[in-house]
Amino acid sequence: MEHLSVNYYFIVNPNAGTRREQRKLLNSISSGCKASGAEYTLYETSCAGDGGDFMLRTASEQLSACSGDPEKMPQLRFYFAGGDGTVLESANAFMKLPEELRHGKVAVGVLPVGTGNDFLRNFGTEKAFLDVERQLAGNVQFVDLMRYVKTPAENGPDDSGVVYDFGANMFNIGFDCQTVVKVNSLRGKPFINKTFAYPIGVALTLIKLPHTHLKVTFDDGEVREGKFLLALCANGAYCGGGFYAASESHVNDGLLDVILVNPLGRLKFISMVGKYKKGKLLGTKLADKILYFRKCSGVRFEAAGGTEICVDGEIERFGAADISALPVVFPFIVPGD
Repeated sequence: MEHLSVNYYFIVNPNAGTRREQRKLLNSISSGCKASGAEYTLYETSCAGDGGDFMLRTASEQLSACSGDPEKMPQLRFYFAGGDGTVLESANAFMKLPEELRHGKVAVGVLPVGTGNDFLRNFGTEKAFLDVERQLAGNVQFVDLMRYVKTPAENGPDDSGVVYDFGANMFNIGFDCQTVVKVNSLRGKPFINKTFAYPIGVALTLIKLPHTHLKVTFDDGEVREGKFLLALCANGAYCGGGFYAASESHVNDGLLDVILVNPLGRLKFISMVGKYKKGKLLGTKLADKILYFRKCSGVRFEAAGGTEICVDGEIERFGAADISALPVVFPFIVPGD
């Protein structure tokens, strides 16, 4: 197999996971590239955002080496080892690239070693994405992103972390967001692996069932206002480590899927959560009674006094959030057969 026109880069966090997991990942990269006859560069990150910065630097250096002519450049494929937060980081870094590099010269892949790994579920299994040989032989699919403009809350603390301008998978407010807060608090706890972290987070959130007051304004002027158990705005279909929550969503249709769930008691919630997880809730008579669902190109969420929003697994606080669809702008590598 020839790889003369493609440069491969694998970006890993040396502090993520156990030593055994790190060895397994690095061995997988090495053996997969050797079997495919592909030369590669391994980059170990030093802090949050470093992987995205490496991609930007490398692309700039490659462009300069070709006298600024992108037609003379090889294709650059960057594989980020991580979860949904890593996809979020890579997507935001990618959108900072010069426009001439965003249309076929740079592509992004992911090796799923994170907690959720939900974005990749829109394309295949974790097993497929962990197969480095299949990754190297993968196809690039241009998919949608979501532009995100946040207005800080007037009262209360604002987040002081990284500010994201784009989302890749899903925005969650209310129950799902508070569950992620609980899941994050479980990280590093002994005997709790990533498979069971989200179900445990759901159980903990049920103890104090959150109801969040929101004003939701769609791009055609429709307004929905009131208390909601949860609200989501989706590009991808999955959240929470495999919950098929936005089962009507497609990552390349140029639209957002918005679901607003009315306040529910614990017993009612427990009775419907199975269908919600399996993607069998939307379109049913039960769904008609307890939620509102529609597609749109843009939506604004307002929370008086502010509340948390989960951006692809990362928690922020906002007063208002404007989200709009960006059709087919992100080249994502999907493993080959």
